[in-house]
Amino acid sequence: KPPASFEALIVQAQKSVSAALDDGYTLLEVEFPPLPTSVLEDASSSAYDVSDANVRLAARFAKALGKRVAIMLPDRPELERAVKVAGGRTEPYPGVTLHSLTAGSSVLSSSDNSPPPPPNSLEAFFGRFNLERVGRTEVTPVPEAELYVVLTSSCQELPDVERLWEADGRKAMVLFNLKLDTQRGDLGLPAFPRKALQHRFLSYVKPAYFLRSRSYTLSLRRPPFILPFSGALFRTYPGPYQCLLDTGTGNYRVVATDDVRPALGEFKESLRQALKIDDVDKGQASDVLTRGFKTKTWFEEDAEQLDESNNWRS
Repeated sequence: KPPASFEALIVQAQKSVSAALDDGYTLLEVEFPPLPTSVLEDASSSAYDVSDANVRLAARFAKALGKRVAIMLPDRPELERAVKVAGGRTEPYPGVTLHSLTAGSSVLSSSDNSPPPPPNSLEAFFGRFNLERVGRTEVTPVPEAELYVVLTSSCQELPDVERLWEADGRKAMVLFNLKLDTQRGDLGLPAFPRKALQHRFLSYVKPAYFLRSRSYTLSLRRPPFILPFSGALFRTYPGPYQCLLDTGTGNYRVVATDDVRPALGEFKESLRQALKIDDVDKGQASDVLTRGFKTKTWFEEDAEQLDESNNWRS
């Protein structure tokens, strides 16, 4: 079950990552809320609060892995901020060091190897803006590191992460709280990398530790008419994915488990079906309209089966 404290969460994440590494997986995901929900939902909270929390948590996570770990920030400004968060040290703990993924600035350039779309198509028009970051200097590997932990990289910076993985012989790498589901959804949009990045790179990312919370509302025909509910999708490798319904008392109830990662719409439906409401309310037409008929995103569906790996689902 989800831990009651960040200390317990970090221990769970360390054990899950170590187990996945022992089983031969080298590209891993760790995902969880880096701050309490009350703080994340506070209007006064900023992206800096989240990134600073991630630096602290990643350093503590890396400390107990028993390896030489390089924590990679996307650029020099992010690195300088992380060093300040770490008390002015580039080595917050013995064997754990902070680095910049790219040594210099970067330009925007089309760098995808996918076959070009027809020149007069809408895809070709918008494809002019599907740009991937290409640094004027190459990504900067850390040869002495045994494992990378990648922090605060945006969707536009994910191609840099891919190049680092390729440049350093696919050395073990943990993508730490990058919100990859959100980033996958942005692929293919103007000024974002192409969807091919999911197929050739992100599909290999194995979720080792995953805790994603979501809140929803359900329309009813009778009072209270609007019923809020929430839950979490939780996974500690090598265990299954658990759909957890928040019981409202700070506890969760397992309502479904699966060895295959459920789509977001399937997760929501598992929670909805577990609500203690009348069958009449569960099947009402207004709720069907609210849910819609398409419950999977393009990357969850992978209609053309272009993903090179199923690691990200398993």
